[in-house]
Amino acid sequence: MVYVFTGDGKGKTSAAIGTVVRAVGAGMKVAWVAFYKQASWKSSEVEVLRKLGVEVYLMGKGFRLERLVKIAKIRGGAKVVDTASEAEHKQAAETTLQTAREQLGKADVLVLDEVNNAMADKLVEWRSVLELVQARKKTHVILTGRKARAELVEAADLVTEMKKVKHPYDRGKLAVRGLDF
Repeated sequence: MVYVFTGDGKGKTSAAIGTVVRAVGAGMKVAWVAFYKQASWKSSEVEVLRKLGVEVYLMGKGFRLERLVKIAKIRGGAKVVDTASEAEHKQAAETTLQTAREQLGKADVLVLDEVNNAMADKLVEWRSVLELVQARKKTHVILTGRKARAELVEAADLVTEMKKVKHPYDRGKLAVRGLDF
C-alpha cells in the first residue's frame, strides 16, 4: 500500500506514527526516513519510534530559510536560523532519498517524513520519489508533508488531507514539546 498524509493542518506525521504503531504491533519491520528533521532537534516522536524498534534516519539539514521566514512572520518575528546552504539542503535530501531506496525490500513499512515538502521545495525530483514508490515491491510506503504532488496522490492507495481550521501558531503560540514535536 501507498499512503499519503498531506494538507495544511496538523497531524500528518502523527497519522504516520499511528500507522507505524499498528505495523510494529503486527510484527512488521519499519524504517522512518526524515527529509528535514535532524538529530539535534530532539523530536519526541523519535524517542518513541526508537523504543518501538523502528530504524530512524534523521538526515535533514533543517527547514530552509524561505520556510522559516514565513513561520517567523506568523509567530511575530521569531528568530530565523538556517545554517545550511541550498546545495547542502539538496545534497541532504538526495542522500535521504537514497537511504529510503536502500530500505525497499528490507522494511515492511517505509515512512518518508516530509517528502512532499522536499518535492515542493525542489530539493528532490518528484519523478524520483514516484520511481521509488513504483519500485517498492512488498514494502508499504507512507509519504507525509504538505503539497502532495497530484502524480503521487494518483499512485497512492490511501490519501488523507489534513485541513487546518485553527492553529495556535497563527496567534503566535510556539510549539509544545511532547504535543507538537
